Amino acid sequence: MTLWRRAFQVVVWIGILLNWAFAVMTFVDPSRLIAALDLGEIESTVWLFNYSVLLALLSCFYIPAAADPFRYQVNAWLLIAARLIPAATFFIGVSTGFLVNGFVKLGAADSLIGIVELLLLVRLVRYDRVEAAREVTSLHPL
Repeated sequence: MTLWRRAFQVVVWIGILLNWAFAVMTFVDPSRLIAALDLGEIESTVWLFNYSVLLALLSCFYIPAAADPFRYQVNAWLLIAARLIPAATFFIGVSTGFLVNGFVKLGAADSLIGIVELLLLVRLVRYDRVEAAREVTSLHPL
């Protein structure tokens, strides 16, 4: 296993565990989570519970890519999109005044993890292609 593959797996698992921790915190003490993230005054936490359930379920689809990013390439690329698209949504929501400033924290976390995953996966794919080319040239020397 290459360093790039191991690093990708570790970052994906960190993201999964953070998502699950967010969901658990929502179920255990949603008002504390809302206060910690400075998400503003909330009359009902129904949306937060729904978001957390979906986030926890979505994270389950990251596991195959964490185990084998080549076999589950679609999952690997989609998990990056599933980090960066919500991050952009949080940033846009805050900049337009639709969301409170606390959502920048969620956007920052998602974008940081997503960008690191993207860089690692691109590096991993490039490394794999170089290794495959080396194997071909070693089997068929000129």
